[in-house]
Amino acid sequence: MTYQISELVFFFFMYSFLGWCLEVAVLSIRRRKFVNPGVLSGPFCPSYGITMVLCLIFLEPLDGRYILQFLACMAVANAVEAISSRLADRTAGRRLWNAEKRAALGSLPGLIYSLIWGAGAVLVLAFLNPLLYILANLFPRPVLWGIDIALSVLFLADLLILLFILRPDRKALKAGDPVAAFSETFQSTLKKASGSFGQRLSRHIHLRLQNAYPPVLDVTGEGKKQRFAEGVSVTKLIWVFLICALLGDLIETVWVRLVSDIWMSRSSVLYGPFSVVWGLGAVLLTVVLTPLAKKNDRYVFLGGFLLGGTYEYMASVFTELVFGQVFWDYSDMPLNIGGRTNVLFMFFWGLLSVVWIKILYPALSKVIERIPRLTGTILTWVLTVLMIIDILLSGLAIGRYVERKNGTAEPTAIGSFLDEQYPDELVEWVWANMRDA
Repeated sequence: MTYQISELVFFFFMYSFLGWCLEVAVLSIRRRKFVNPGVLSGPFCPSYGITMVLCLIFLEPLDGRYILQFLACMAVANAVEAISSRLADRTAGRRLWNAEKRAALGSLPGLIYSLIWGAGAVLVLAFLNPLLYILANLFPRPVLWGIDIALSVLFLADLLILLFILRPDRKALKAGDPVAAFSETFQSTLKKASGSFGQRLSRHIHLRLQNAYPPVLDVTGEGKKQRFAEGVSVTKLIWVFLICALLGDLIETVWVRLVSDIWMSRSSVLYGPFSVVWGLGAVLLTVVLTPLAKKNDRYVFLGGFLLGGTYEYMASVFTELVFGQVFWDYSDMPLNIGGRTNVLFMFFWGLLSVVWIKILYPALSKVIERIPRLTGTILTWVLTVLMIIDILLSGLAIGRYVERKNGTAEPTAIGSFLDEQYPDELVEWVWANMRDA
């Protein structure tokens, strides 16, 4: 089913609220008192909303294939949990929760948590979501948009206030006590906002954070001289994306040459040999599987097997939904899953994950961290901007190509530019396997 944007926004807030209610119930029963589990002040746990919206968009084609849907939902939930934790750590400058305890292969409680997530998501998709869909469509479309906008404004205001409160005080952090530094930062914020509504709201959020997350750990490393792109940082992940996108394209090109005896472009973009699928896959494996680096290889293999297969399936659905084109099809291969991935390639994902997490990533991480800070920062910004432009132009070129094929291309200034710069011959050479969905 194809959902409208207004419906997806509505689903996000509904599942964020229901997830918050669920965690309140569990924690309150466990601690015998009311506990607010959300990072935000409002009754929302966004990770639940994000996970369910991703499942709705990408995994509903697996409807009826419940085992596959169960495993895919597990993978999506773990990925969202890991990414949310990393993002929260980097934004707040301190660890708000320990996502590693919820990793499917990180511990027995993590495995149980992930099994519950997978089973719960399948049940929600089958039973609860149709009811929410009916509820959303009971409202006239303008009213539904009004609800979405009102909830979005409240949500964004809540988030911005939280970010304001969690601004790191660099001098205080250097004092050595992260908890004291956090308190000092908050007290300074209170003095500046004295007598205002912001003061009362900031105190409320601060006290609730302290109650919900008593062990506040410093993860910024401000007490020592930092290397360039130290740890699993955003900068490090940008370099991982760029390097693996390049290497992935070269590997695929050589593989196709050896198997088919032809040279074929395997690039995802117009300019440069870069495979976005490989780059994003490397980033995903790095973020989600690095907590398992010290565990037995079989845990990393199993995680990569499930995560890689789910990622490849979702990437195929995404390109089909956005561009109306199919960029790879494994329908003629045994044990394929909807032609979007297959068990053999999932096995390769598992092996690749072991090699990546155990050998390649640690070595690559050390090389990246040796780059001088100033040089690395400048290169990161330049390469990021160039890659964003490359991806945007590639998307526009594909969209215009589809319009030309369907006879719907309107004679606009931008359209004429795309027709001249990126004709059919060039598009079909860059994406040789692309065909209509």
